[in-house]
Amino acid sequence: MAVCCPACGREYDVTLFSFGASVRCDCGREIAPFPDLRPDPGEADVVEMPVDGTLDLHTFAPSEVKDLVPDYLEACREKGILRVRVIHGKGDGSLLKTVHAILERTSGIESYELAEAREGGWGATIVHLKP
Repeated sequence: MAVCCPACGREYDVTLFSFGASVRCDCGREIAPFPDLRPDPGEADVVEMPVDGTLDLHTFAPSEVKDLVPDYLEACREKGILRVRVIHGKGDGSLLKTVHAILERTSGIESYELAEAREGGWGATIVHLKP
């Protein structure tokens, strides 16, 4: 997945953006990977997150993951979504380990496994929730 600079059109791989951080393009413009998820200046730092069965952790700080994953899984269960894809990215594998450790400690998990290649391979985990 690529993020394009709106000023010059240069493409940057989304993996360059660590947890929603921005990067400076060669043309000098600051680029945010998911600008539509950032609040406008002056607004509260609360972003309404859709509960649709896919949680992409790229847009969150590592410190938020510990509470975010169980809360999101519970919100999915409340909506009747029992299969959830958690996208943690490939990177060095540290976020994958963190997510799996959280899943081990979270009640209501039936099982989990790495996603198949078409859903992200080892960059995502599929979580099956108990009804």
